[in-house]
Amino acid sequence: MRVIYRGQVFEAEIHELARRRGLDFVIARDEQELLRELPGADALWITPTFYQPAVPQAVKAELGRLKWIGLTSAGYDVLLRAGVPPGVTMTYAVTVHAPAVAEHAVALLLALVRQLPRAITAQVNADWNSPAMVNSLRSLEDLTVAIVGLGSIGGSVAERLRPLAKRISGVSRSGHADARVDEVFASTRLHDALAQSDVVILTVSFTEETRHMIDAAALAVMPANGLVVNVSRGPVVDGAALHRALAEGRLAGAALDVTEPEPLPAGDPLWHTPGVIVTPHIAAFGSRATGRRLADQYERNIDRFARGETLEGTIALPTL
Repeated sequence: MRVIYRGQVFEAEIHELARRRGLDFVIARDEQELLRELPGADALWITPTFYQPAVPQAVKAELGRLKWIGLTSAGYDVLLRAGVPPGVTMTYAVTVHAPAVAEHAVALLLALVRQLPRAITAQVNADWNSPAMVNSLRSLEDLTVAIVGLGSIGGSVAERLRPLAKRISGVSRSGHADARVDEVFASTRLHDALAQSDVVILTVSFTEETRHMIDAAALAVMPANGLVVNVSRGPVVDGAALHRALAEGRLAGAALDVTEPEPLPAGDPLWHTPGVIVTPHIAAFGSRATGRRLADQYERNIDRFARGETLEGTIALPTL
């Protein structure tokens, strides 16, 4: 089996898998090398950053033996932009990234609640002024959290918040009960969930349906001093509406690992808005265990691929 890998991280774990399974394995260092190696490949494992339109177009033009493209990410919105070649199975990393992303989401929330950005600024200025911070500190044991998107990442966030938060609700497409949270709202009742939540954490997949689901109207129904944490995709939040809500004091803060666009332009007001934390889309990284889980999923799918079975994490999207 010939596999091309074009990745940003996890190369060591994937390379070890390839060695152990005896794969004909090629690491493509740039797009030109990737396109050059495509003919004759059975599979392409790729980080979404590198899945540009030239890739599916080349696969479509070749009509060769490539039958499987495996994204290394939990999100697959890149396919909506670049397209899916016909006759190719697309997979994504189903539960691989949940622990690290959930940890990052909780860290961002705790940083907002415990005023860490303000403390760090004071430290830089050697300013010991606890009276100025005491009145703005909050505790999760007093707060209700709504998690929008109850997939593997949302569920992992809920499990980590369970010992900390006063109450946790979830928002999902079906609205079916979920033991990981206290209450579940169908996505059609998003505003009902937000109206009773001090915090909203976004772990929902990005589609045209979820684009700007957190808009001015959604933010307006949140209680005063609400907090927004986004570890899903930037376009799920209307950035201009978020900035207005923060600037007008209707929200207390926001923590964004993802933005629209990415990278966030230097002139975007969110960079300098008080109460905002921006991290550069790093929530999924930093865990060696993540790389092992990714390699394990690929290994299970190698066997499924050989047997002609449905691959784990298969994505159903229209083709080019």
